[in-house]
Amino acid sequence: MKGLLYEVYRAAGTPSLDEIVKDITEDNELPGAPGRDTVRRCISDPTVPPRQADVVAIARVLARRAAMDADDLAARIRNLWVEAGTAQAAGRPIGEFDDRLVMDDLEVHPSLDTAVGQGLDMLPAYVPRSHDNRLAAVVQAAREGRSGIVVLVGGSSTGKTRALWDAVKGLPHGWRLWHPLAPTRADALLAGLINVAPQTVVWLNEAQDYLQPAPLGEQVAAGLRTLLNDPVRGPVLVVATLWPGHWETLTASGAAHAQARELLSGHEIHVPDAFTQADLARLAEYAPTDPRLRAAADHAADAQIAQYLAGAPVLLARYRASRGITRGLIHAAMDARRLGAGPYLPLAWLVDAAPAYLTDTEWNAITAGGMEWLASVLEYLTPRDGVPGILTPVSTGKPRNQRISRARTGSPEPTQGPRSPLYQLADYLGQHARTERRAQIPPIGFWTAAAMRAHPADKGALGRSAQDRGLYRDAAQLYKYAAHHDPISAAALIRLLHSLSPLDRAPAQWAAAEVDLTNPDGAADLLDALSEVGATEQTMAVANRVVAEADLTNPDGAASLLDALGEAGATEQTTIVANRVAIEADLTNPDSAASLLGALREAGATEQATSVANRVAIEANVSYPGGVASLLEALREAGATEQTTIVANRVVAEADLTNPDGAADLLDALSEVGATEQIMAVSNRVVAEADLTNPDSAADFLNALREAGATEQTTIVANRVAIEANVSYPGGVASLLEALREAGATEQTTVLLSRNPAAEADLTNPDGVASLLEALREAGASEQTTVLLSRNPAAEADLTNPDGVASLLEALREAGASEQTTVLLSRVAAGADLTNPDGLFRLLGALREAGATEQISVVANRVAAGADLTNSDSLFRLLGTVREAGAAEHITALSERLPGAGRFHLFIRITGLTQKYLYGREPDGTAADAWTWSDLG
Repeated sequence: MKGLLYEVYRAAGTPSLDEIVKDITEDNELPGAPGRDTVRRCISDPTVPPRQADVVAIARVLARRAAMDADDLAARIRNLWVEAGTAQAAGRPIGEFDDRLVMDDLEVHPSLDTAVGQGLDMLPAYVPRSHDNRLAAVVQAAREGRSGIVVLVGGSSTGKTRALWDAVKGLPHGWRLWHPLAPTRADALLAGLINVAPQTVVWLNEAQDYLQPAPLGEQVAAGLRTLLNDPVRGPVLVVATLWPGHWETLTASGAAHAQARELLSGHEIHVPDAFTQADLARLAEYAPTDPRLRAAADHAADAQIAQYLAGAPVLLARYRASRGITRGLIHAAMDARRLGAGPYLPLAWLVDAAPAYLTDTEWNAITAGGMEWLASVLEYLTPRDGVPGILTPVSTGKPRNQRISRARTGSPEPTQGPRSPLYQLADYLGQHARTERRAQIPPIGFWTAAAMRAHPADKGALGRSAQDRGLYRDAAQLYKYAAHHDPISAAALIRLLHSLSPLDRAPAQWAAAEVDLTNPDGAADLLDALSEVGATEQTMAVANRVVAEADLTNPDGAASLLDALGEAGATEQTTIVANRVAIEADLTNPDSAASLLGALREAGATEQATSVANRVAIEANVSYPGGVASLLEALREAGATEQTTIVANRVVAEADLTNPDGAADLLDALSEVGATEQIMAVSNRVVAEADLTNPDSAADFLNALREAGATEQTTIVANRVAIEANVSYPGGVASLLEALREAGATEQTTVLLSRNPAAEADLTNPDGVASLLEALREAGASEQTTVLLSRNPAAEADLTNPDGVASLLEALREAGASEQTTVLLSRVAAGADLTNPDGLFRLLGALREAGATEQISVVANRVAAGADLTNSDSLFRLLGTVREAGAAEHITALSERLPGAGRFHLFIRITGLTQKYLYGREPDGTAADAWTWSDLG
């Protein structure tokens, strides 16, 4: 109907809306009397007019102006009005687009795999960038009724389509979005152009597909120019994306794309490949709420955030599609990164390791071709089509003629000769491997290749990963190759070999003579190890070397070395090092200077401690109050009264007091050293300068002021925090309520509670909600407690923190909220996060206290089957709890997972198989044969 009416409008010479209304007003026989706005909507709006009489009246006056049969047109319009109830204009309402439709229909790149962002929207939050301001201005003009076109020009995966979507999604109700696609993009646009109504966004992602095909491209461009210049059909907004090369082609001078050039020129906005510093600052504001943005902020190369986010799913798909030697090489790279190697991986290492991931049949199938497989594998793995590669070359050029072994066993010498090219594994796949392959122990060939080919700086970390998995011989080999430049690896090697052959002094003798002792922290660890194994002669040899060789500019390392020399009884060497340190140490960091003062004092180096105290009083950077607090304490313990006063006076003028946490530490330290005058000066500064929006920090500061006796300042801060503190953070509000109560700030407590923290609190934080419930109870705020419980925190609590969930269970029980307790218990059994055994241990205890036998059994079984075993001091206790919970049948299976998780020592403790695995194990779980120092390369 709208199309027919519009055709008549054009045939009538496109009269103005006022002219049409005048014609209608002067004809008293017309069935309807629409006003100006109704006339506009009837001619151009895609929806069916609400009154048939209005559209018939318009049709009659337009027919007269066009010299058409008015009765015939009126009849046709009536019929069409009846049939048009289900008719649709081009596109669909913008409000119907959810994240899935945005990705499927509008071709916005999906973001990181849902395994990284579980429970989040499919698309991460959009981070505004500098070019978005110009884009927003074009969209705002359309919102205000002016048609326009905007073209985002940028490389692949730079965030063009996502920027367009974020700009248009907020257009008012009534706006539609049309993305013509089939049978071809150009055909679809030409066919549907007539149905584009006012308030429509025409979405031209990859605009070259609409504008370059001959001859349709020029017809499309001409049709879009006509649409944009038609006042009756406006406002419409054409949004497009182009790669820079396509932009240059379509806007170049000449006749080939004259219509496209006229359509596009002057409407481009360039999208940078990388985030600017300002963009990165905004990203930092958004990242805490979304792990995908955090991953991008942490891992995206050269600030190419959008490419990282857009490329990760493609990389994952390519990884999952890989097979054979290609998959083997990817797994070698993944295992290298997750087990301690740095980002730059020698190709020779990956090539040597990859065959070990294949079956004999798979390997034999490719051996006939020599190394011909490598070229095709690298072609698959490296960047292409604008998408980052699974592996990206760090150095240029083809693999050089280094010796590349295809042996799958054995321990040849490390490769000599030209350096292997380096490749970098896509960060997202490295992260993905830490989850997907966390229980996998790489095959022998991986470790053999690592000992030969890995970068020397990586071998120590790889050795620790091998030892944690029970691969003692591989660990020792890696430690030995790393030890030349890394005394910490030498120390680990000595301890490991001593556990196997306590009387063998060969490792200690080798280390004392061969290891670089420049690093004082490493030298200290080596001294400790030699002392532990009773290698007295070698301990003294290292002590004699280290006094001349160690770099003592780092006071933390120097402090560790002084402690180690003292433990080793190397008195003379301790004095020499103390003398050097007093002159050479960099004392600008107050925390590090404090550590050094403590070590000198423990070593009895009084004169040197005085020298350092004199220097530090002048040289230390006192702008960081937390570090200054440590320094003041160290100066006090060293009896450096005069220097303490100098630092305290400097703090008053120089310390940054905007952070209430640091200010609180500083006030405590000033109180300890009796700096009353400076306490008052700092207190006066801080009450005006400190940012008190964080309630936790504000509470710490309030307590520090009270304990320092700064009564007046305590009152001022209490007044400020009651008004300024963010009340959406429940744990912080609880701390603040407690601090106000201890300060006797009854009135300020009332003010804080009047801001209704119970209604504002973030309910996803179970620990915080539990603390707030307790604090409200102690404050006698029963009404607030009721409000908080009425919001059903049990249904909202984030279950990824089992420790917090345990706290909330206990708090709900104490509050008598039985229904809420039941709700939380029902969620915990199936949803508790299993990556934190410490928290799980407490959660199982809370479930026991609640008498939740069924939930205990479910959680215990889940723990036994799937808990993350990589990092927990409470894991052994957790295993006992699992056994007590009736899941003993799973203990064996869980124990078998421990070596792969890097918990071999716990596996030995549980199973009691120390003697069986005295020399370690192999990747397949069998006990290793006996070996000694002489077996290492």
